Parts: sequence; structure tokens; C-alpha cells
Amino acid sequence: MKDQIDVSVRRSPKYAVFMGAGAILGVLIAGLLTLIVDPSQIPAEYTVAKGAGLLLIFLGVGGLFLGGLIALLLDWRGRKRAREYRVEAQIDIVDDPKVVAARRLAEMRGETPADPDVESVDSPVDSPAEAAPESPVNDANGRGDLGRG
Repeated sequence: MKDQIDVSVRRSPKYAVFMGAGAILGVLIAGLLTLIVDPSQIPAEYTVAKGAGLLLIFLGVGGLFLGGLIALLLDWRGRKRAREYRVEAQIDIVDDPKVVAARRLAEMRGETPADPDVESVDSPVDSPAEAAPESPVNDANGRGDLGRG
């Protein structure tokens, strides 16, 4: 069956790339600030390592969010510039999932798969032996499958 469908074509940014680049940029800025800051200007309760760690965390997370915001803005801009096209589409009709499942179960059991046109999957059970659940095998003493007396 052939049909025409409308599609929208646009450019979309990869969010992970923008967020990763923002985080890396934040970490680099934190490293530069750590090198520039004079250790004598840091309060007594902080060391240079603690200050660098705080800068890394705050600027890294800030860069992550800033990269995500830039990606969102670029995505919004790309949606405005999206182009619409009408294309020919060929739609294939797929088998019913119940028929596919029945065919796979028959193949797993080693049986030949039934033809879906001949027999319905939802047909009632033909023999009473298939309808009744299997009973446990009784041994010579009649104690059943559990082996208790």
C-alpha cells in the first residue's frame, strides 16, 4: 500500500555533546582561576585544594547547565527553521503479534507452525487432554510427586 505522508526535516543538536563541552569548559576555567588566585587571599579555613575542588564542582556543574541551555536554544531555533516535505511512503502490513507468538512457540516445541489462514490462534482447545492440567506422576505407593506418606 502506498501513501503520502508529511515529514519535517530539521537540524537538531546533540545534547550530551553540548553539556559535556560546557562541563569541560567549566573545569578548565576553574583550573585557570586556581592558578591565578593568590593563596594568601584564601581564608584560613580553606586550603588551595579545597578552593580548587569547590571551583571545579560549581563551575563544572554551571558549564553543564549552560551547555544544555545553549543546546535547547539551538533546538528551538532549528524547529522554527524546519522544512516540511510530502513524501511517498510504502506501508507494509505486519503479521498479528498473536500469530507470530504462536508460530514461535510451535517452532520451539519442534512442531510445524500452523498456517494462520487455516486455523485461528484463539480457537478453543480440541482435545480434553490438552484442556486439563498435567497431574503429578504417581509412584508405586501412590504418594504422588512429593514422595511423602
